[in-house]
Amino acid sequence: MIRKLLCVLMGLIVVSGAAAQDAAVPDLVGLSVPEAAAALNRVGLRLGAENNQGWTAESGLPQNSISGQSIPAGQAAAPGTAVDVDVLRSPNTLLIYDDNDLTLVNNTGGTLGLSGLTFRALDGSGASFSAGRWGGGLTAGDCGQVWSVGRGSGKDLPECGSVQWMTTNNPGEHFWTGAGGTTQFGVFQDGLQRGTCAVANPGRCEFYLSGGASGDATEYIYFAYRLENLAIINNSSSQWMVLDGFAVTNNYVPPFGASVNVSDPTLYGAGVNPVADIGRLAPGQCVLFTNSSPGSDQPPQPCDVIARLDVGDTVKFWGADFGIGSSDGVARSCPAAVAGKLTLCIMPR
Repeated sequence: MIRKLLCVLMGLIVVSGAAAQDAAVPDLVGLSVPEAAAALNRVGLRLGAENNQGWTAESGLPQNSISGQSIPAGQAAAPGTAVDVDVLRSPNTLLIYDDNDLTLVNNTGGTLGLSGLTFRALDGSGASFSAGRWGGGLTAGDCGQVWSVGRGSGKDLPECGSVQWMTTNNPGEHFWTGAGGTTQFGVFQDGLQRGTCAVANPGRCEFYLSGGASGDATEYIYFAYRLENLAIINNSSSQWMVLDGFAVTNNYVPPFGASVNVSDPTLYGAGVNPVADIGRLAPGQCVLFTNSSPGSDQPPQPCDVIARLDVGDTVKFWGADFGIGSSDGVARSCPAAVAGKLTLCIMPR
């Protein structure tokens, strides 16, 4: 596997970014959450919890911007301190449920990806359900529906254009029914809790999800590389670039076709900024692979390196066309590096 190839490390270093002494907390008000993460990481601090606050036209700030922070701007904080933020967001997703069925309504205004979206009982049974069981995504106005009892067809609701429905007789997935004494359940997206809903019959619960027309993540992955190094860079100004689960495929040396998950922090050993999230690059951040030659530690384009791995010249996967993973399942590849030239490869996530 390419993982074994990448174990030929040379000069693994700890990347810069984590401050060695107390740092002044930056002013985060008015920034997007990804922008705030980048600003915090640069001074050795980390992004904490996102507390959603209702947005109105009188809020004085744009939707999805930060209106408050748990540590005031300018106050000194120890390295690694988490700063919680209040984020102005309007609910864009609705759950409608009773003791037999639950329906997720996509009101985001665009296609809502279901990968990484889970529901989990917060007490009682501990049951959980992955929204990916409905498929890859829901188009605007459409619904995902799950039943805890046998059913011959889905239930039509006026809130739904069309319904993707299923039945599960697994009690471990009945998170909303109150089984086992459950009184509330949480909505989680890419590990972040986006909502808390009370068990009720009937029940309704609104919350914000990233995605659709209100997405805060890029729809692409950006590679910049030369023969001596390759960087995956978030070149957006205010969005995340999600690397969680993203893999590249080696075609340079045997074993050909082996893949590596670039968001796996164990891949980089000590070469990871401990306050950054390698699964989600904040604006201006990058992951850097080098061939260990002199000067290869300088990224091919300016960026804040949050993870670095020296792989050696004999095992650099970008020395040949390399495959990339994508959420739509289409096989794609980036071209091999060319001597003396900068290559850019931008592909759908």
